[in-house]
Amino acid sequence: MQFELRKRGHGGAMDLKPGSKSSSFPDRIGAGREGSITSPPALSLFIHPSTMEAPDRDWSELPIDILCDVLKLLECPDLLRSAAVCSIWYKAYSTQRSISACPGHQTPCLLYCTEAAGGLKALGMYSLSEQKAYTMPFPEHPIKNWFGSSHGWLVTMDDKSDLMLLNPITGNTNVLPPVTTMEHVKPILNGGEVLEKYEVFYYDGELPRVVDEDTSIFSLEEYGHMVYLKATLSCDPSVGACIVMLIHQPYGQLSFVKVGDTRWNWLNMGINYTDCIYHDGWFYAVTHGGAIDAYNLNGPSVIQKRFLRRIIRTVSKCHIVQAEWGDVLQIIRKEILDPERPDSHTWIPEIKVYRVDFDKEKCVSITDIGDYVLFIGSSTTSCLSVKDYPDLMPNHVYFTDDDDGAHILEKDYPPKVGIYNIKNNTTVNVVHPELWMNWLPPIWLTPSLEKTGSQDNNGGGGNSIAVINNQLETTELASIN
Repeated sequence: MQFELRKRGHGGAMDLKPGSKSSSFPDRIGAGREGSITSPPALSLFIHPSTMEAPDRDWSELPIDILCDVLKLLECPDLLRSAAVCSIWYKAYSTQRSISACPGHQTPCLLYCTEAAGGLKALGMYSLSEQKAYTMPFPEHPIKNWFGSSHGWLVTMDDKSDLMLLNPITGNTNVLPPVTTMEHVKPILNGGEVLEKYEVFYYDGELPRVVDEDTSIFSLEEYGHMVYLKATLSCDPSVGACIVMLIHQPYGQLSFVKVGDTRWNWLNMGINYTDCIYHDGWFYAVTHGGAIDAYNLNGPSVIQKRFLRRIIRTVSKCHIVQAEWGDVLQIIRKEILDPERPDSHTWIPEIKVYRVDFDKEKCVSITDIGDYVLFIGSSTTSCLSVKDYPDLMPNHVYFTDDDDGAHILEKDYPPKVGIYNIKNNTTVNVVHPELWMNWLPPIWLTPSLEKTGSQDNNGGGGNSIAVINNQLETTELASIN
């Protein structure tokens, strides 16, 4: 079987299409036009036209080492499809995964809930690099909500509000300790000693717990929707010791767990956190008011440092990210009335980006981040270079809805997803028409095909390549506005 590999720009995805008679690697061979190999002009004068037609090429006979180099350039959907080409390609694919050499620069995708054939719920994944949508089978494990996406893994919640790590591409999971091991919560059992509800107590490190204080009672599923705010991971749990940091109510506090432990650990040193990232061994958490605290959890005791005091007024949501050029950025997103339609009560996003000046303890507004892109939402906040991800739009913020609990309280609440121009304060759609259901707000996911080894405690494997390829549906969609 012959395949054509077409590379869209430096670092872009490759399209694999059967039946092609020629192929090229524009970055490796000559300067011929894309999709063909051209002979030098002088050489063509000495070759009979009948002998200049290149024979059909059989890509299945490529040496494994060269084929592995090719696979390193592919985006996740193409890499999955390549495994189904033939046994040789599957071997190369397996080799890549076994040595943890899967493609490094995977462009983030938009993950959402959609409807598959027959009205069944399914996971949709919109590829920003290909501008295509894929439909995947809904995981066997119950997902009632998700509160984070990091290193290709989702932090999901089941019908008892217990949290679990899920790689939606491979199907691997890691079960986290139950709700009943968290601070601030007490299980309520019915007469048959069966878990029925959760009771939440309101206190923090400075405000002591009062026995007779008012509490809140939540059903098993309702607890997670109302209490969990956001989670982030220290690393890919399939390749190292992973720590999960959770921002939760009451008062936007922090709790963490090391994957494999049996209990959650409460950090009673701060409140009002809205976002958290991991960098060089430290978790950096930002509050509503812009204060930044750092936590090191690698030793026998927790180390906390306050890097920045509160410097802004309380906002609805503040994100933090370590920019690739070295600065720490704070991104503030809120909803404002559309100034062009003040009487329509139409709300539009407003996103402001600030550079943190630690010496002067202030934030400096910026409207140009150059050839970089920001991703914000329920996923871990990230900053990427368009040199590595050429299909993204520079100086833009890709955002998803992170209005805590809004999609649960308002069933008809449409998730807000878009691409925001930092310079001129305009927003365009990621894709039109929108593909997602109101149930489960869309979330950014950077696909990962890393295998889970001994840390996989789900008692089973993930989706096989055959299953993924047989059930993967592709839909061509309109270009970004």
